Amino acid sequence: MDASDFFHNVVKPNYDEFVRSPNDIRSLWNVLVSMNTVPEFLALLQREYPPYISRNELHKLAEEIRGDLSGFLDLQFCADALKHIRKNFKDPGGGGATASSTGLLPDDQATWTIVGYDLVKVVHDAFATLRGIPELAPP
Repeated sequence: MDASDFFHNVVKPNYDEFVRSPNDIRSLWNVLVSMNTVPEFLALLQREYPPYISRNELHKLAEEIRGDLSGFLDLQFCADALKHIRKNFKDPGGGGATASSTGLLPDDQATWTIVGYDLVKVVHDAFATLRGIPELAPP
């Protein structure tokens, strides 16, 4: 599966499902985490899908792509907090803090935030960015 295939067969259907069911936390979770994988696919595309690429090189390339895509650093932060339940980070005051997904309540969309990030907004912003990437256009 290449980057365009992944976008059209996984990410876009997950996004469409979330748009149809905006109160379904499972749909939100699925689209957020799947969108976070797109930079890895784009990194492999840049390298023309080599049979082997080191984990470090793939990570470095994907991080560069995330930095270039509007909203993708926010998306990554939120996806990591969802996938790993908690994410430690430095707060603006210089101390340590923890972002957690344990406060998300399935039936209360007002709780769908992680340290100030509105997960619904993060999803819509990131998807708008993805729609503008020529490499992800339909085949």
